[in-house]
Amino acid sequence: MPLVQIVYHSRNRLAPASGRPQLDMLRAILASSRRNNAETGLTGFLLFDRTWFFQVVEGERRAVLATYERIGKDPRHADVTLLALRDIPARTFPSWSMGAAMLNLDQREIYLRHGISGALDPTQVTASTVVALAVDLQGQEIEQQRSLQRLAG
Repeated sequence: MPLVQIVYHSRNRLAPASGRPQLDMLRAILASSRRNNAETGLTGFLLFDRTWFFQVVEGERRAVLATYERIGKDPRHADVTLLALRDIPARTFPSWSMGAAMLNLDQREIYLRHGISGALDPTQVTASTVVALAVDLQGQEIEQQRSLQRLAG
């Protein structure tokens, strides 16, 4: 079955009016996304800060496009902009129903390697940069998990 990958960005519209901190709301969204993506065969990675979401979604074309359409109607997103839609020979994130990373000090060096020195800025980030950054952040997460397993074992 042919695979596609999309990369998009959107303005983060998670409003703290609900009384829940934004990070708690993001955790709930990620839990739901991971469940839904596992059911529909999607994988990917989400990068976010207080202002922007950047996401890579990959899988079967129909499922990817249906997800992108749903995101476009979601009030938690505004200004949804497709950066890339491409056929891919294999998944970039095969083991991640949805990985995620929020810009923080622990990851600052990785962001700098990709030319991101401050907040995420859609005028300064290409689809290729988003994918490469997500791959590196995924690698850091995997290495941290391995280190914890070695310490526990």
